[in-house]
Amino acid sequence: MSAKRNSLTRREFLKVAGTAAFAASAGSVLAACVPAAPAPAAPAAATTAPAAATAVPAVVAPTSKEVVLAIQAFAHDALKPVIAEWEQKTGMKVTLESGPTTGQEMMTKYAPAFQSKTSPVDVISVDDVSGPAFSRAGWVLPLDTVIPAETWADYPESFLPPVDQDPFHSYEGKRYRVPHEFAVGYFWHRKDWFDEKKITAPKTWDEFVTIGKEFTKDPVWGTTEGMKKPGLTFVYLAYLAAQAGGEIFKFDEGTAKAFQYAYDLIHTHKIMSDTVLNQDYTQQNDLYMKDRIAMMRQWPYFWSVARDNKEWYKEGRADIVLPPAGPAGPKTWWGGWGFSLPTYAPNLDAAKDLIAWVTNNTNAPVLAEGQSWFVMPRKSILDVMKEGLPVYMKLYSDNNTLVPRPYNPKQADAEVVVDDVGQLYLTKQMSLADAMKTGQERMAALA
Repeated sequence: MSAKRNSLTRREFLKVAGTAAFAASAGSVLAACVPAAPAPAAPAAATTAPAAATAVPAVVAPTSKEVVLAIQAFAHDALKPVIAEWEQKTGMKVTLESGPTTGQEMMTKYAPAFQSKTSPVDVISVDDVSGPAFSRAGWVLPLDTVIPAETWADYPESFLPPVDQDPFHSYEGKRYRVPHEFAVGYFWHRKDWFDEKKITAPKTWDEFVTIGKEFTKDPVWGTTEGMKKPGLTFVYLAYLAAQAGGEIFKFDEGTAKAFQYAYDLIHTHKIMSDTVLNQDYTQQNDLYMKDRIAMMRQWPYFWSVARDNKEWYKEGRADIVLPPAGPAGPKTWWGGWGFSLPTYAPNLDAAKDLIAWVTNNTNAPVLAEGQSWFVMPRKSILDVMKEGLPVYMKLYSDNNTLVPRPYNPKQADAEVVVDDVGQLYLTKQMSLADAMKTGQERMAALA
C-alpha cells in the first residue's frame, strides 16, 4: 500500500466484520464452549480487508497503572503466579478479563471498539480465525521486535515457518501473534474399559466402528463429539476430512468421504448420538466423565479437565493414542491461540512488556505446568515436562499425524459454509451429492 492509515472505510470494515454483524443480529445464539484450537475452532470474520498493519496508534495517555489481559477464564489460575512476579517487578497491576471462547465472539466483542480506534484491553488472546482478520485490518501490532529473538527461537522451526508462509500468525512478512497454545485434536479412550474387554484401541475407521458397537449400550455410547454451531461442526468434519485425504473447503472426494463417515457414525452404525449436533465441548466432556463415552476426539486441555476432576479421575480413564486411520492415515489438524497487542491499547508500553514477560522462556513452562492449554512443543517446556501431555505431542509428531488447520482467505465465511452444509446433511435435510454441490457453489461465491 502506498498510503499509511489508521482506520478502514466503512466498506472495508464490513468486509472484515461481516460475520460479527451477523453474530450481533443473531443475538443470544452464540454458543459458549471451552476452546479448541484449535481452539481453535469457530468462525470469526472474513480476512480480505486491505491491511492497515503499519498504522500508528493514536496517542492515548494511560488511564491508570492497570493493564487488562483478556484470555479465557479457565486459564487465569495458571497465569496468576507469572503475573504476580511482573506486578512486583513493574509496580503495575494486571486485571484478568474473561476472553471470548470463539472467533465469532471475538469479532462481536472487540471489532466495534477497534474500528473506533479504542480498545478495552491491553493484551488479548486471539484465535486462529480472528487473528488474520485483526492483523489485516490493522487492529493489532507486529510483534517481531516486541518478542525477543530467544523467545521466537524457543519454538520448533516447523511450528513457526517463515512468516510469509504462515497466514494465521503473520501478514506481509510480520508476526502479529505469539502462540501460547498448540491445539491438537487428540484421540482419547477409556483404556480401563478396553483392558477389561481385552481389546486394543482402534487403528482404522473400520475398527473404530466395530469397537464403538461393542461399547454402545444404553446409557453408554461408543463415541461423542461437540458439533454445535457456530464452528464446532467444522472442527469435527475437518478432522475427518484430514483422515480421508480431503481439502474440506473444496468439498472434494475426500471431504465427501468424511461427511459420509460422520453420517454413518450417527445414523447407520448408531455409535454416536444425534444430540452431538447441538452439543458443545463442556457437554461432551461431562458425558465422558460421567462414564457414558468409550472414546472421543478432544483438544489437549481435556488432559487437565480430566485430572482436575479428582473424584472421578483414575489412571486409564483418559488415555491418548493415535487417531484411527482413514484412507489418508491417522491424521489430525492443529491450530491454536496466541497473544496479540491491540493497536489502541490504553497502556501500550506496559502491554508490550507484559506480553514479552508472559511468553518468555522462563515463564512458558510455568504456564504449561499450570494448565495443559499452554503446553506446546517449545524447547523450554519440553526440557521441563518429560512426561504427560508432551509425550503425546511427540508421539503424534513422530508418526506424521499432524496436518495444518485448513486455511481460506475468507476463513470465517468458509467455516460457516462447512457448518451450514454439514448440519443440513447430518440432519438428513440434504443428500451427500447436494451437500458437496452446495458447498462448492457457496465457496465459489465467496471467491
